[in-house]
Amino acid sequence: MIRILDKETLTNGIKHLKEADEDLLLILEQNNDSINLFQRQKGFIGLINLIIEQQLSVASAKAIFGRVQQNITPFNAHNFYKLSENKLRNAGLSKQKIEYCKGIARAVINKDLNFNYLNTLPDEKVVKCLTSFKGVGDWTANCYLLACLSRADAWPSSDLGLQVSIQKVKKLRMKPNKLTTEKIAEPWKPFRSIAALLLWSTYD
Repeated sequence: MIRILDKETLTNGIKHLKEADEDLLLILEQNNDSINLFQRQKGFIGLINLIIEQQLSVASAKAIFGRVQQNITPFNAHNFYKLSENKLRNAGLSKQKIEYCKGIARAVINKDLNFNYLNTLPDEKVVKCLTSFKGVGDWTANCYLLACLSRADAWPSSDLGLQVSIQKVKKLRMKPNKLTTEKIAEPWKPFRSIAALLLWSTYD
C-alpha cells in the first residue's frame, strides 16, 4: 500500500505517534502538533537536488543547487548532461557529485531510469531502484520518498540529524547507529516520515 502524506495521513500519523511514543508526544505538544514538511520536486531535478545535499548544510546545498539551476534551462537530464564539468565545478559541485549526477542524467537519457514509472512504485521498490545507481544510497533514496514523493513511512536511518535527535530525545548515552535507529523507529510505522520531520525539528 502506498501511503501519501496528505492532511488525513498527517492527522492519523500524529495520533499514532502520540500513542506509540511518550517522547514524540512531548515534542508534538511543544510544537502544538505543527509539522514542518521537507519538500523537493519530483523526478530528475529532485534527485539531483538531494545528491547535492548529501553531507552538506542546508544553506550550502541550497546555494550550490541555485547556481547549478542558473546554468540549466529547462532543468532536465539532457541539458544537465551537456553542461561542462568546469561549469558544474564553478557552481560548487565536487568531482564525485558531478560523476554521480551525470550518471543519473545518462541513465534517464538511456531510459534506464524512468521517473514517471518509478514514482508509482511501492516504497521498497523505489529504494531498491534508486540505490542501484552510483551515488544514491539509503539516505538519498529515503529522502526522495519523503521529500519528492511525500511518502508517509520513509526512514533515512543513516541521517546524522536523526541519530543525534534520537540520542537527545531518548536520553541515550551514545549516538545510535543505523541499525539501532531502525529498531527504535519500529513502533512508529507506518508513519516514520512524520517521526523524522518531528525529530529534525529538535536538531540544533
